[in-house]
Amino acid sequence: MDIQLKKWGNSIGFLIPHKIAESFGIDENSTIELTESNGTLVIKKKQKALTLDELLSTIPNDFRYPEDVNDFVASEPIGQEIL
Repeated sequence: MDIQLKKWGNSIGFLIPHKIAESFGIDENSTIELTESNGTLVIKKKQKALTLDELLSTIPNDFRYPEDVNDFVASEPIGQEIL
């Protein structure tokens, strides 16, 4: 597929056809990563960063800390920790 490049301010841009964007799950709110590899322009959709709640929800309910950190996890704050 040939796509015409256009001047956009001081940059050059192009439009991603709707069917291609749709097939890759790209929309106007997506962030892409643009790199060069062996003379080829590579475009990859960047994954959305997880929120803290999303990240914490991935911890299994039966999670247990490893034995070598149990003392640290169970210890009381000492010093200037924020509570």
